[in-house]
Amino acid sequence: MFTDSPYDVLGLEVGASDADIRAAYHRAMRSAQGDRDLRDRISRANKALRRPAGRHEADLLTPLPVRLPPDGGGAALLAEARQRMAEVSPLFPDPASLGVRPD
Repeated sequence: MFTDSPYDVLGLEVGASDADIRAAYHRAMRSAQGDRDLRDRISRANKALRRPAGRHEADLLTPLPVRLPPDGGGAALLAEARQRMAEVSPLFPDPASLGVRPD
């Protein structure tokens, strides 16, 4: 599990290409000379985004943008949130299977 999004650590947006990830990794490593903890975070972020499973997890865990897009009410943002929830919902067990009753 990530404390920071790997995209945030490398200064990228969700959907960045492999070339963008590679360039951001090298740029971040050069700027983090002497800071071992930061270099470790950068390395973990790079490894996560280079693997398909890690990248998918990072995509799901990266928060949605705070500002609403200028489409007159955030319909695109709402559609993206619904799509992400549809991808994540199979990961959660059904509350009824856990013996949880609605109040």
